[in-house]
Amino acid sequence: MSKKISFIKKFNKLLLSVNARIESFFNSIKDLINSIKKTKFNLKNPNQKIILAISLFFILILSYFLIPTFYDQEIIKKRIKDQILEKYNLEVKFNDSLIYNLFPKPHFSSGESFIQHNDRRLAEIKLTKIFITNNNFFSVDNLRIKDILFKQTEFNINSKNFDFFEKILNSNKSEDVINFKKSKLFYKDQNGDVIFLTNIKDMSSIYNEEFNQQLNANLEIFNVPLKIKIINNLSKKNILFSINSHNLRLNIKNELRYDKKKPKGSIEFKAINKSKKLDYVLDKNSLNFESEEESFNGKLDFKPFYLSANLKFHQLDLNKLLQSNSIFLDLVNTKLLNNQSLNAVMNIKFDKIKNFNYLKDISLKAYFEEGNIFIKNSSLNWKNSVMIDLENVQLMSENNSIIFSGSVKFNFENIEDFYRQYQIKKIYRANIKKIKLDFLLNLNKNEIEIDNLKIDASSNKTANDYINKFNSKKKNIFNKVIFKNSIKEFFENL
Repeated sequence: MSKKISFIKKFNKLLLSVNARIESFFNSIKDLINSIKKTKFNLKNPNQKIILAISLFFILILSYFLIPTFYDQEIIKKRIKDQILEKYNLEVKFNDSLIYNLFPKPHFSSGESFIQHNDRRLAEIKLTKIFITNNNFFSVDNLRIKDILFKQTEFNINSKNFDFFEKILNSNKSEDVINFKKSKLFYKDQNGDVIFLTNIKDMSSIYNEEFNQQLNANLEIFNVPLKIKIINNLSKKNILFSINSHNLRLNIKNELRYDKKKPKGSIEFKAINKSKKLDYVLDKNSLNFESEEESFNGKLDFKPFYLSANLKFHQLDLNKLLQSNSIFLDLVNTKLLNNQSLNAVMNIKFDKIKNFNYLKDISLKAYFEEGNIFIKNSSLNWKNSVMIDLENVQLMSENNSIIFSGSVKFNFENIEDFYRQYQIKKIYRANIKKIKLDFLLNLNKNEIEIDNLKIDASSNKTANDYINKFNSKKKNIFNKVIFKNSIKEFFENL
């Protein structure tokens, strides 16, 4: 019963719309006739001839542009659906009636509709506008569609139907535009759970003036605005792909050449004033990459998704890395790296750390596992006297604070050299081989908490009492003077 009432309401709405246009049209004619009657027209008068001609011309033009109002609803639906499928390779289904609108330019609009892909609903659409040519309205058979606008579309995307966007890019071979505005994309896993949400402010596909297929998009992923442009040059058989993020101060440009059996390409990363270029070879299920100077290399598997990479740098600048506007902190705070689908292992090496003269040979292994980030099996070398091992350190973002939580072990190869460097008095120089502790480091506050301290595998009550006092004072350990004095105090309290 409710469906019947709904249908009647929609039908009445359509009928009222058509009646309004017809009534408006004939009212205009009536007003014109009354105007002519009131004005004593003399057809011998040239000025009145011109007025009459212009009025009749206007009526004829208006009548012509209102012809689509009288098209049969089912016929026009079928013709538009067939043309969208033929022209754009899009399968669109209309739940509501098509309403003809003259302004701002002739088009049909529909409320509820959806896009079907591989026999399944891919997207629900709140408003669709199909713009048409005005060459010949006298017959519905002459109808030709132009641009299409989809508003408030909700995409439900997964790994099996993601090729839909590739289809949009490759299918449009005209200067007409497919445009999605104020839309959302829900990327889901095999169980139907949402992995991430993308807000689509604007996304359009066009065959540009150079006869290249082009896709432009303004998106927002994890609250990070991105501008994306993809150009497919059919004659040269290459794809240009660029991503620009003002928030992350990051620009990525990619060129893929697919004229060979194994497509090859290059990708350039620009962050602030620095850039890095990688060359890659694309296989059926993987991508292998390497930088020009061979400091970066790795492999990306697509099914299942897994990244393994080796990155080598000369120097780590902690000041730049930890400053409030750094790309690293922005990236962690967006939680892009905590994506459940991101599985990776990265071997990162630095020759030294800036302003830390005795630290060298930094080797870090970062693991991205089911939304978590861990640093395991990693080490630092302090002046060849102390080997520092990082064990199960987790990187977290909580309440806009970046926190490292884990264990660190100090293996003293030459503890006397360490004592001399930190000016520990001889009476406090114990013969220690190993110190292990758990820590919680807040980078935003420059504070550290230490727990579960063990010296040569044994607990030390005096040292633990000092650690408790140290934790309560919440000292800034990144201050060199405070750091050095804290080490001296620690050994003096053993």
